[in-house]
Amino acid sequence: MATKKRSELETELMTPANISRVIRLLEPTEEGQKPITKKDACQILGMAYNTTRLGTIIEDFKRSQARDAQRRAELRGKPASREDVVYIISEYLNGETVDAISKMTYRSAGFIKRVLEDNAVPIRVPGSSYFRPELIPEGAVRDRFRVGEVVYSARYDSTARIESEQKSDKHGWVYRIWLLSDKWLQSAYQEAHELASLEHLRELGVRV
Repeated sequence: MATKKRSELETELMTPANISRVIRLLEPTEEGQKPITKKDACQILGMAYNTTRLGTIIEDFKRSQARDAQRRAELRGKPASREDVVYIISEYLNGETVDAISKMTYRSAGFIKRVLEDNAVPIRVPGSSYFRPELIPEGAVRDRFRVGEVVYSARYDSTARIESEQKSDKHGWVYRIWLLSDKWLQSAYQEAHELASLEHLRELGVRV
């Protein structure tokens, strides 16, 4: 039971931020503050006291950070290729965060956001909800959709398939959709202005 608890704690605490913190705390400061002990460092990382393993973790992290910095420097200033754009958009539509894609592509978060915005990709914004959906990007606005077409639902933050349509004097075209996100997998009704077209992304090469 103790081993399981230690493993869970390690999983929780062995984060890049904590490893960076440990590296910083192990080094003496200009103000003369004493560095922490290796035992303290192990505790911060949620691991059993093991100086050899601690050293390996720190060295592997430093090498990884150096490779990351080198790769980012090599890509800095270079525009995204078509393949880069398709990959970034595909990962985002599949639910990955901007920060996660930034790490995967060695590009800044700002770079990723610009790719999404330049290609009229519906952006997930913290705080948006069913009752406060985000506005559809201008390049993705449509008055009408095809039955069978895959679109994006702003209210549900999910890709969806158009299953049927009906005309309302008050709301215009209203669609029954099937929400494709794993957290939904259900039917819903949406007005056209609450849906974003993904056709321009499909033409770019994104599989939707």
